[in-house]
Amino acid sequence: MSVWNKTSVAKQVSYFRFTFAYKQFVMHALSQLLRALQLEANVFHNGQYCGMWAIDTSGKGEMSFHVVTHGSCHLLIDEQSIELFEGDAVFMPSDAQHRIASEASLEVPVNMEVSLSMQDLVPNGTGLVCGNFGNANPIFKKIADQLPSYLIIRREENSAGSQIIDLLLNESKSSGQSSNLLLNRLADCLLFVMLRDSVNIDDGLFAALAHPKLGKAFDLIHTDSSERVSVDDLAAAAGMSRSAYSALFKEMVQQSPADYQTHWRMTNAWQWLANEGMSTLEAALRSGYETEASFSKAFKRVMGIGPGKVRAGPQAA
Repeated sequence: MSVWNKTSVAKQVSYFRFTFAYKQFVMHALSQLLRALQLEANVFHNGQYCGMWAIDTSGKGEMSFHVVTHGSCHLLIDEQSIELFEGDAVFMPSDAQHRIASEASLEVPVNMEVSLSMQDLVPNGTGLVCGNFGNANPIFKKIADQLPSYLIIRREENSAGSQIIDLLLNESKSSGQSSNLLLNRLADCLLFVMLRDSVNIDDGLFAALAHPKLGKAFDLIHTDSSERVSVDDLAAAAGMSRSAYSALFKEMVQQSPADYQTHWRMTNAWQWLANEGMSTLEAALRSGYETEASFSKAFKRVMGIGPGKVRAGPQAA
């Protein structure tokens, strides 16, 4: 083997090692955020449409998605018409107004046709699994704001997304149900892959979470939200001086380390209040606050809403 070839192979090996390590950082960062947010899919449609039809599921302020499980259709969004085929999935992270339709036309009335079961496939029909990810936590909006108005996952061989879609297609066609637990969990997996492959890692929160040095410090913050970690300890974990660490953190996250810690504690508290039925006092103590009043004040300042309203549910919020 020539010296040039050896050098070329070495560079390729280094590149793949870097890519693998980088993906691990991104996956770890996503796991931390999604675990705190407890995002779960809500599949509300699994059926097929025939003839001329159009649907629009926007307007609820939730991240919505559609997976084509049979046939083909058109996505009309942002003054574009994009053809979708069996196995394609589309996500609208910020609830952009859109149409999924039989024709590339705005003339077809929306949400007028009734879908049929998937058990007996119609040759010219279009099967769709539709759902959303509802979450009122402000940090979820930050994630959505870093994404485009829509994202399409095309069915390609050997990709993680296509393998999940294959499982989703099989379940869609065999279950005959409008929704079930397995469809929801497969949609969760698809969201995770979509975020991993699509989030902006050049700047912002995800770039900081995936940073080799800052990522280690984030682990300390995320391990126990009841304990506030000093900036000195965070800088030591990152292998940096206090001033260099604070400057890099502020540049990438647009928050000081102390402010981010408070935000993270409140993100966890939101989940405890909204999903686990925890009392405000319990959430305060678990978040490291000595009194319910001090916690409530900090929670409303950071999250823009009082803990009582979060406990009461989305309608109150």
